[in-house]
Amino acid sequence: MDIEQWLYSLPLRLRSFLHPRQLDEEMKEELRTHFEQQVNENISKGMSPEEARHFAVHTIGGIPQIEQQCRDARGGTVVEDLIQDLRYGFRQLLRRPVFSVLAILCLSLGIGANASVFSWMEGILFRPYPLVAHQERLFAVTGMVPGKRIDGLSWPEFLDLRGSGGET
Repeated sequence: MDIEQWLYSLPLRLRSFLHPRQLDEEMKEELRTHFEQQVNENISKGMSPEEARHFAVHTIGGIPQIEQQCRDARGGTVVEDLIQDLRYGFRQLLRRPVFSVLAILCLSLGIGANASVFSWMEGILFRPYPLVAHQERLFAVTGMVPGKRIDGLSWPEFLDLRGSGGET
């Protein structure tokens, strides 16, 4: 959907969000009018009223299905569908309380464990020294003995390294 279509449909979407019942009634009235016009047209062709109604239902289709198609095309049912889904979910949770408590407990533990592991990993991997300014300028200094690496330096070795300007 491009921006022009979106802007064109925005007032209808806002209206369907703010006044869904009014829009629904207008749509039902319009569908009834079309249905009655089809019935009258069929009667004018010589059909009996019952035949005309049956043929109109067959030609137009089921009114509830058309109403649902119009609601879907209008796009205002997102909030209504969400509310309906939430109600259904809560009804299902209340129907089986033991399962609900167990599911909520498992989700809570899983989310809590996941959050704590990610916080721990973020603290270790991404910000290992939170109180040190300019962490990107930190580097490790190690000593070397021929054929062997020494992690860490003694204070005299560090002074010697600093005094020589870091050149070896």
